[in-house]
Amino acid sequence: MEPLKETKPAPASLEDIVAGLQGFGIEENEDILTVKASGREVRFRITNMCPEEETKALIAAEELKGHAWIQRIKCEILSRAITYLQVDGGKGINIRELPQAERYIKHPVTKENTDVQVVLRDSLLGWGQELVGVLWKVLMTHSQKIENRIFDQFPDSAVLTDVERRFMKQAMDEIEEATRQVIVDEAVALTEPDEEKK
Repeated sequence: MEPLKETKPAPASLEDIVAGLQGFGIEENEDILTVKASGREVRFRITNMCPEEETKALIAAEELKGHAWIQRIKCEILSRAITYLQVDGGKGINIRELPQAERYIKHPVTKENTDVQVVLRDSLLGWGQELVGVLWKVLMTHSQKIENRIFDQFPDSAVLTDVERRFMKQAMDEIEEATRQVIVDEAVALTEPDEEKK
């Protein structure tokens, strides 16, 4: 006779099941990262983010274009992905577990009480671009590991169908054609004689 295996009790309701999905797929990087620069030591942990946070980051940087947008969006996303922070051996803070009332701190520049994410973003904007670039790669590598592991759990046909592949190709073809047409229209406009000069 086999010994009984311990099993978790089944969820009592749909509400219990949905409650168990909160934060599902959000994972902290395994290691606390340490960066030493300019005589300071900063230790932190990076976590992938949910689509809502990514959307907020995109909206926060929407007024910028080109290279400035890329730099700003990296700092926006990183400031939301940093979930643990410790500076120069002081007490470490788990930002994700902070109650709402404790998220507001004095901004080092404006001296106003500001959400910790905004202060982190503004701090990152003042760091060297090389360090921000490396942190961005750490976050992207962490996210890629999670994505690869999830992809491996499903058959290929479940994650990329022929229908989706055709749809994406059609969409890209339409974008390329629209771009070509804009270039042609601009070239024609430059070579047409100016009606006002006649």
